[in-house]
Amino acid sequence: MNSLQVQPVARKITGIRWLPPRAGNAYTDTDLYFVSGSSAKHKELVLWTTANPDFQQTNDDNDNVDAETSSPLATLVAKVKHDGDVHDIAAPASDIVATASSFGTISIYNIGHTDSGDNSLSLREAVTAHKFANGEPAVATSLSVQPTNSADAEIASCGEDGRIAYAPISRLDALQRHEVDSTVITGVCWPMPAQLAIATRAGQVKLFDRRAPAEVQAVFVDPSNTYEFECIAAHPSQSFRLATGTDTGAVLLWDIRNPKKPTMEAFNVHESNVWSVGFHSSDAAKIVSCSEDASLAVTQWVSDSDRQSRGVRHLSGFFNTLSVNCFDVCPFTRTSIIIAGSDSGNLLMEKTAASDFAIY
Repeated sequence: MNSLQVQPVARKITGIRWLPPRAGNAYTDTDLYFVSGSSAKHKELVLWTTANPDFQQTNDDNDNVDAETSSPLATLVAKVKHDGDVHDIAAPASDIVATASSFGTISIYNIGHTDSGDNSLSLREAVTAHKFANGEPAVATSLSVQPTNSADAEIASCGEDGRIAYAPISRLDALQRHEVDSTVITGVCWPMPAQLAIATRAGQVKLFDRRAPAEVQAVFVDPSNTYEFECIAAHPSQSFRLATGTDTGAVLLWDIRNPKKPTMEAFNVHESNVWSVGFHSSDAAKIVSCSEDASLAVTQWVSDSDRQSRGVRHLSGFFNTLSVNCFDVCPFTRTSIIIAGSDSGNLLMEKTAASDFAIY
């Protein structure tokens, strides 16, 4: 099992997301930014910066190792209180983040950057997206940003009330809500700009047309097992592939090219609930997942004789013994960087040079 770098931050981290480059820049910056969200005692959003490993000096490997060991993984640059526990974070732009709350609200925060290096987080707008029939708030469990180049992309959420909700990021007051399931919806994603997919606690994957959400396009289940799905993710370029994480520790890979006869393959990756799953941003032949079992895992689901065989690489930290709740893979660097957060109050990180990025 490979080791993760660990930084104690005294927060139960339940959401984390890399920020895109600032307008006009690719990630040629020497610093990268990400946002974490926490729950329990510290309900807040925190903006962090970390050194871009693509710009680290490589003349003296030993010096690099010593520097990485002695310096913190990330530096806190701004924080703001959050209304309720943070359940998910989306970052549609370098100066905007959205959050899903235990109070059922979807919130938009502005991120301020100045030439002098000062940074800030401030609440711009919030709307109640999820509530039960009696009016009590329902946890907003997941967020997903529409994969489009439109300047006004939509953000979708799902919740414990069995509803999905979506609105343009710039106009949350135009939020549309639709009841689509009688059980808890644990994850939502956009396989295509006009299509939404959800995962439910009842072990179902459902597809909806964004333009007609009252009608279910398809429902997928595994008849051979009784799973509870905890999360879902769409392949970045193959809209017919989905990944779901289960309460048993399995990661399921779906091929839904034929909605009437989908195929599914199960990978027994973890020992307990899989809280988050996603295709690796620089190599979608790998699926990244995190779990209640205190580990991250990278699963190679495509066999490539020229590179490597299928398998699973587990990542854990000696000082991290509790659930890993969330992760994100940086899509803006040549180096593979996975950042994660845990119930142990730790930030976790793994950096892998592109030439060394392999399962074994």
